[in-house]
Amino acid sequence: MPITASAVTHWADDPWTRGSWSLIGRHGTPADRVTLGTPIRDRIRLTGEATHPTRAGMTHGAHEQGIAAATWATHHGHRDVIVVGAGIAGLAAAQHLRTHGVTAHVLEARHRTGGRTTGTDVGGFTFDLGANWLQQYDHNPLARLAEQLALPVVPTRFASGHDELENELRRRLAAAPAHASVADVLAAWPDPPAALHRLVDTEIVMDTGADLHWLSARHGFEPGVGDGDRWIIGSYQPLVDHLADGLDIHLGTPVRTITDTPHGVTVDGRHTDAVIVTVPIGALPDLTFTPPLPAAHRTALARLGMGRVEKIILRATDRFWPHTPYFRIHGPTDRSISEWLDATDADGTPTLVGLLAGPWLDTLWTGTDHDITTRVLTDVLHAAA
Repeated sequence: MPITASAVTHWADDPWTRGSWSLIGRHGTPADRVTLGTPIRDRIRLTGEATHPTRAGMTHGAHEQGIAAATWATHHGHRDVIVVGAGIAGLAAAQHLRTHGVTAHVLEARHRTGGRTTGTDVGGFTFDLGANWLQQYDHNPLARLAEQLALPVVPTRFASGHDELENELRRRLAAAPAHASVADVLAAWPDPPAALHRLVDTEIVMDTGADLHWLSARHGFEPGVGDGDRWIIGSYQPLVDHLADGLDIHLGTPVRTITDTPHGVTVDGRHTDAVIVTVPIGALPDLTFTPPLPAAHRTALARLGMGRVEKIILRATDRFWPHTPYFRIHGPTDRSISEWLDATDADGTPTLVGLLAGPWLDTLWTGTDHDITTRVLTDVLHAAA
């Protein structure tokens, strides 16, 4: 398996995200997302994909929530606003503020924009390490922007092949008690068919990267994921650059403290009328709010969490994998799954993009990036072949 270049993600270990995307735990509901995004004393608002009740975990959900937060700020007459985070939500908020004559300052901890959308060169072509899809394409405002920018996309559909069983699984999850987990529903399933565990791996574990004992039965398997998805050939970077154009962005500027005062808000000593916080919920506890976040916000945050899905990009001298646009490989035990996309058409070089989730990441994703790449090649792809 002659690999010429590779790239490996570490979203779970990234201090600015601590996970891939937000999820609802067994004691939560979509109302917790709404509560988390409720303005605080008309001067502070938390926003991002985690506060969207129906499009969480998606870039256009983050985009919509960023605009909603900016609309709130302008409605309240704020003329100077600090936006914490230069991901999709933060950039969307800042652009909307700028368009409406509000001075916006974006403070970003990283030395780049994009947040969980970031591209990197892998063997001479740029690939996304984070978000790679435009989901719900026909109803996605970012898809319209991508069309304006002439970004090439291809439709993808990772079908489970178990429609009747999937419908039954969804029915049982929806009918579960309020605080039941996905694992509770599976444990109560009498004489489960052999295909059930593989279906759960492909449709829940792969889409969440979460512990099924924690994940809400009713709300953890959120709707809309995988509907009309299109994969961006290359990277989100042109779209991110477009959203960042003309903004006052301060890179390498992590925020530690946000203090609400009678005369406005101070963010690490910088005074402003209001602040829009777009930090992923995995890193939100690292921020110190004075006074503390309201009890309702803290409760909502405790009911939400971050999943873990990691990505690996492999460039090779030849295609050593099945000649199909995409395929799945299950791990040695239940709840371990990988999903693979043949990205050779990006520039003609044999390329494989893998997404991995489940308990096997605890052993697969250790050591150096070279160690991880070698382990994935030998333990996953070679074993499957």
